[in-house]
Amino acid sequence: KDVVANVAKDKSWTRKIKNNLPDWAFKKNFILLNIQWLGLFIVILLSYIVDRIVRLYFAVKAVDFLARRGVSFTEKDQKKFTSPIGFLAFATTLNWLVKYLEFPEKILTYFLKGCEIAITISIILVLVKLIDIVCLFLEEKAKQTENKFDDILVPLVRKTSRFFVYSFGILFIGDALDINMKNILAGMGIGGIAFALAAKDTVSNLFGSFTVLVDRPFSIGDWVVINGNIEGTVVEVGLRSTRIKTFYDSIITVPNGNLTNAHIDNLGQRKYRRYSTKLAIDYSTPPNKIENFCEAIRQLIMKHPHTRKDYFHVYFNEMGSSALEILLYVFWQVPDWSCELNERQNLLLDIMRIAKEMEISFAFPTQTLHVIDSDNLKYTAEERDFIRSKQLVDGLDQKRSLIDGHRSDSNSL
Repeated sequence: KDVVANVAKDKSWTRKIKNNLPDWAFKKNFILLNIQWLGLFIVILLSYIVDRIVRLYFAVKAVDFLARRGVSFTEKDQKKFTSPIGFLAFATTLNWLVKYLEFPEKILTYFLKGCEIAITISIILVLVKLIDIVCLFLEEKAKQTENKFDDILVPLVRKTSRFFVYSFGILFIGDALDINMKNILAGMGIGGIAFALAAKDTVSNLFGSFTVLVDRPFSIGDWVVINGNIEGTVVEVGLRSTRIKTFYDSIITVPNGNLTNAHIDNLGQRKYRRYSTKLAIDYSTPPNKIENFCEAIRQLIMKHPHTRKDYFHVYFNEMGSSALEILLYVFWQVPDWSCELNERQNLLLDIMRIAKEMEISFAFPTQTLHVIDSDNLKYTAEERDFIRSKQLVDGLDQKRSLIDGHRSDSNSL
């Protein structure tokens, strides 16, 4: 009874409006009456106003909600979140008001069908944006924890949730388009074997991602070497593949299915990072200075804030071809390679300062070449003296002959 009364009430006020309209309003223009075109314009305008109001409201609420939880929400993020909500409000308002325009049945059916599809798409986009906001909040929480497992889990949750939303959304859109989804699903069941054969790599990658999630052979930010030929930092773990950023600043995509049987050397899980080098000093360095120099380096390592104190070596280790070599074998307790390089630099600079104070010179590869006249090796010392004297006499005779020849030339002139 209430429904009948409402319908009658609606018809009564629309009838009153029609009775007060001029004749031109009921003239047909293209496929609709002029009054219907005017009403459609007003309905679209009202829907647009509702769209703007809803966007503004949810933008303010979303920013306030996330700000109170310590999550930054940029203007670009606001637009991405409020746009589908506003479009949903637009489509819903249009779907509700267009019924009062008394369109022809066929046109109204197409119009309502379009509104239904638009509403379904809007709901899908709203759900996707809600998933992004929730994951954004979870990412902020994950950054505050020392465990890197949640850094892998959050992207997987985002991608999995999106997959299910899009999958169900396609089913609802197909239903709105009057597509018999049961026949499609049945057809997929018939071709399931072929699909499984074609998608075996995809299934393998999905199981691989599950294995990575459970076994946790690495985390985001870890430095890994896979099968000895892929080396870099893990930047993303997805449903299908894992992305590794190499030290050449390139990205290598490794299918997760390959990781289940791969040899993974996780250098990022090291508690200590080894550093081994040789300090080459000059051969003229006295032994007592070498002992004092080694002891000063040991004390330097013991006082360093980022070195392992229970295991290191500093010893005069080898007499090289061009220098005396001191072995420096130390371990760093640092979180990443950048910190290791910084602390290594600090240690080496301190060693150079100690060497300068102790007047110890660092050596570099050099060679000394002794040149010997091979002809002199054939004669004794007395014979060599006789040869030198004879060479001097022959030189004097040669000079004398040159002078005599010059005099004779002068006299002839």
